[in-house]
Amino acid sequence: MVGKMNRRPTFYNESFTVDAGGGPTGTITEQWQAWAEIENRTGNTYAAQATELTQYDYRVKVRFDGRFTSNTTMIYEGQVCKCQSMTIETEGYKNYLVLRFSKTDTWLDLS
Repeated sequence: MVGKMNRRPTFYNESFTVDAGGGPTGTITEQWQAWAEIENRTGNTYAAQATELTQYDYRVKVRFDGRFTSNTTMIYEGQVCKCQSMTIETEGYKNYLVLRFSKTDTWLDLS
C-alpha cells in the first residue's frame, strides 16, 4: 500500500467570520501535508439507478487522521479542490479515509 501513496498534497481547514462589511472572511485554522494515493477522475456527473452522482475530479486515499472533515480543502498540482464526500475504508487493522474532491480555483502562492 505504501507504494501507491506517493503524492503529498497540502490540506487545510478554515473557519469563517463576518467582517465589518457583513461579508464572510475565511481564516485557515490548520494546514498539513499527508501522503496520499490520488486517482484522477473525469469529473462528470452521471445517473445511476435514478440517482445523480456528484461529480468529482480526484479520488484521494489517506491514512485515517482526525483533522480531515467534509469541509477540508486540498491543494494539488496548483488546483484548489473542495471535498465532495468522505468515507472510511478498512484494510486489516488500518483505517483509511477516501475523499472525493472537485477542482474549484487555481492556487496562487503569493508568499
